[in-house]
Amino acid sequence: MKLKLFILSLTLGLVTTLTGQNQEAYMGGEAELVTLPNGGVINKKAPELVAKTHISEPNIIHVTEGIWSFEGYSFANFVVIEGETGLIVYDAGEDNDDSRRFMKALRKVSDKPIHTIIYSHSHYVWGGRVMIEDNENITVIGHPMLNKNILESGGAGASVPELAPVLTGRIYEQFNVYLPSEGIDAPLAKSPIGSNDKEFIPVTKTAQNEEIVVIDGIKMQFFTNYHSDTNDCLMVFLPEKGTILNNIYWPAFPNLYTLRGSVYRDPLPWIEGLKKIKSLQADHMINTHATAVSGKENVSEAVTNYHDALAFTYDQTIRRILLGESPDELRHTIQLPEHLAEWPENQLTYGEMSYYPPNIYNYALGWFDGNASNINPVHPNVEAEKIVEGFGGIKNMIEAIEKAMKNKEYAWANQLSEYLYKVYPNDQDVRQLKADALRMMGQLTIASIPRSFYLSQARALENEVSVLHTVMPSKHQILGSDPGTYVNMMRVRIDPEKSMDTDKIISFEFTDIETDAAFALHVRRGVAEYVKEPAEYYRKSDVKIMLPRELYAEYYTGTILLHDLLTNKNVTIVGNKKDAKRILEMFDQYNAAEPNFKFKMEIQN
Repeated sequence: MKLKLFILSLTLGLVTTLTGQNQEAYMGGEAELVTLPNGGVINKKAPELVAKTHISEPNIIHVTEGIWSFEGYSFANFVVIEGETGLIVYDAGEDNDDSRRFMKALRKVSDKPIHTIIYSHSHYVWGGRVMIEDNENITVIGHPMLNKNILESGGAGASVPELAPVLTGRIYEQFNVYLPSEGIDAPLAKSPIGSNDKEFIPVTKTAQNEEIVVIDGIKMQFFTNYHSDTNDCLMVFLPEKGTILNNIYWPAFPNLYTLRGSVYRDPLPWIEGLKKIKSLQADHMINTHATAVSGKENVSEAVTNYHDALAFTYDQTIRRILLGESPDELRHTIQLPEHLAEWPENQLTYGEMSYYPPNIYNYALGWFDGNASNINPVHPNVEAEKIVEGFGGIKNMIEAIEKAMKNKEYAWANQLSEYLYKVYPNDQDVRQLKADALRMMGQLTIASIPRSFYLSQARALENEVSVLHTVMPSKHQILGSDPGTYVNMMRVRIDPEKSMDTDKIISFEFTDIETDAAFALHVRRGVAEYVKEPAEYYRKSDVKIMLPRELYAEYYTGTILLHDLLTNKNVTIVGNKKDAKRILEMFDQYNAAEPNFKFKMEIQN
């Protein structure tokens, strides 16, 4: 009992002394709003802090002899290393437009051809085609995991590949896609999402950890064990140039959890990567996002401050879990001390500290916070109904929300309005209450990611935009994967109610592939088991569909529907056609013409 009281007093003390800069503003704390030139209303601190570290205009930095950092030509920097006969480029941008801008600037520096591309990680791999020009002997170097990550989830970082469409949908929310270019909801910066004019050039040489190679006269050492926002980061050290290339040091505090839901970002390899950079005692540190740093002392200072902020967050999260704090308590108590918070690159202008510690907790211990009351809570809709009833009905609930808004308790107003919205999802007055609370939180945060989520969903509740829940992969991505990949992924679309009395095998044979062209699904009472080699399976297929892969990709992504698939002249059905139709109707069908929206007016409980 004494230990619990000690923990409670410690927690309450930290809430008052280390309250987060964003969380405090959400509940009546002081914050000044300003209007951007495009009309966007935002916390005054946000543009001031962003201006200290983010690259706003294109700039070419001659880092050292034969090395340039091209900054501001893309969401990520391009690094150019001059070899004896040609050029080595670190990163390829978000699309071909990025590369065209870069290539135009590059020709002011060198006329040599690019013969090698090195990927820092899987986020900036889409503009390589422009770089290689007519050189078909290009070497592409990357982490051993990179090709797999691109083909399975397009680089979105899905821990479950089948959920990549959900991550893509959230990426749209994360990066201002639903925000207008002008007006109160306008963003501080344009969306970094590139155009569809892009092409991934796969890795042809996988780097090994601590491997030393000489490329066109340039000695390099590769490091693959140090990760930041993906598990396919490749750090490159040029010992003879005293230069380290990395995606470890950012212009903002590390985004330890993405609201889009990507794979767990383990702080430990990130921390170890910073320690490795420091141990190399480099004269120059060139970063994927942050501006280049030169001078041994400057590099050491930068890396130390960034390391300590990350280590503090992780270690104190683990410490407080040991002291008994729950995930919801952690989001309020873990904050950087002043000396670390003031370092420019530690500013929380990208993500918010509030959701980093809970993610570490969830990875370490799962969703259960140790409180037995949370093992079997009522359904969220039932909870909402009981809360609204407990307040005395919708009228009293609205009064409570309006009071919270008047008191600038926007987080509480949003929480209350969410209960009301679950009960009355189609009441536009209720939707507007929730939108108002979300918009205020979006204006008050200094972090760009939560701001985009808050404002996107506010606009959706006002029916100004339609926020997508899922975004299907491109046909190009499907055709670039292993042939059976998206047949396998079909299994998670099985509807158990429609298939509970079924025991049938349906196979797909791709007519434009010479070998390993057949894959099957055994639909068995609510389960669709993937069969990689139908010819070796213990049962023969009941129905076989023979078709080109491109047609299957169109069906999978909802470009064509089931009827169009089965009646296509390029499709041959072996077996009963009615069985083929009946079996495929047991799977959820995505319709590209009617995508799945969040916050639809038609939602009913």
